[in-house]
Amino acid sequence: MKILHLISEKPPIKSGFSRTVERLTQELTKMGHEVKVLSASDCKTKMIGELKIILSTDRIAKELKKDYDIINVHGHTPTFSDRLLIKSKLLGKKTVYTLHCLIDYPLKPITAVYNFLLNRTLLKYADAVIVTSKSYYDMLPNNIRKYIVPWGVDREKLMGPRIPHNDYRVLFVGQMRPYKGLKILLKAVKGINNLTLNIVGDGPDRHKYEKYAKKLGLKKAYFHGFISDENLRKYYLSSDVLVLPSISRNEAFGLVTLEAAAAGCAVIASDLPGVRDIVKEFGILIKPGDIKSLRETLLLLEDENIRRRYVERGLKNIAKYEWRRVAREYDKIYKELADKC
Repeated sequence: MKILHLISEKPPIKSGFSRTVERLTQELTKMGHEVKVLSASDCKTKMIGELKIILSTDRIAKELKKDYDIINVHGHTPTFSDRLLIKSKLLGKKTVYTLHCLIDYPLKPITAVYNFLLNRTLLKYADAVIVTSKSYYDMLPNNIRKYIVPWGVDREKLMGPRIPHNDYRVLFVGQMRPYKGLKILLKAVKGINNLTLNIVGDGPDRHKYEKYAKKLGLKKAYFHGFISDENLRKYYLSSDVLVLPSISRNEAFGLVTLEAAAAGCAVIASDLPGVRDIVKEFGILIKPGDIKSLRETLLLLEDENIRRRYVERGLKNIAKYEWRRVAREYDKIYKELADKC
């Protein structure tokens, strides 16, 4: 089958969106599909704070007219995924919409209206909607064709001998954006003397967080920026706890929680729709933005005996999250739609 994926971010950008479409494309290609990926980088765009405005999709519009069996639009990305979903349907294409998350930006009234319209109107243009958790499946209206397909993890690439160390090591992996909750984590670790915090990732707010860490007097908080996958593996293998402290529904799965569990880390994550569906099986969930609860949980997991119980749960539960299985599920859905007259 010829498949076109349309997503806001693709490699070399490092993000959850980018990683998922990269691995899904690789596995679908192994199965014999011909897959092409276009993104917002193929459009005229303008950034307004955290919001990416798509000014023109002319190149993608031309691509949509080609002989693809399936168009897979990934969203949300206002002015991108919604526009291309409608265009694809109007061209009579078999269209799948992968809903990664709902929007949750500071302009609450606007985002609430967009989420309502997305759920009740826009998604009806899709022949099938795929989400990664039951929480999101339950949010969708019942009069659409919908599926749950969680993302995967490269378990074999991440597992390995743990790297010994004497201090208590906590890891954050993610983009430097407000919704990721890094400021909450920086506040929570203050005063935990034996704790070393390694921060992996980059983004528009990195300098603000570095400045804030200095203001808090955190002498063992290290910002590493973007690093290679091999170096990231080393940080996972040498860390005791991975924290995903996100504070909004822009975080709806948390690939890093699976990666960390595969490498033998205990996991703390915010109790958000989608994230909780995954992490409740092996990690500890805390209320988003609750500094006190996060600090208490970090102190709890400083005990190696307690931490080991969560590590063992993680290693047991992640076995079912395979990228090959993800691709097989997508392949099944694509074929169902292709066979449908």
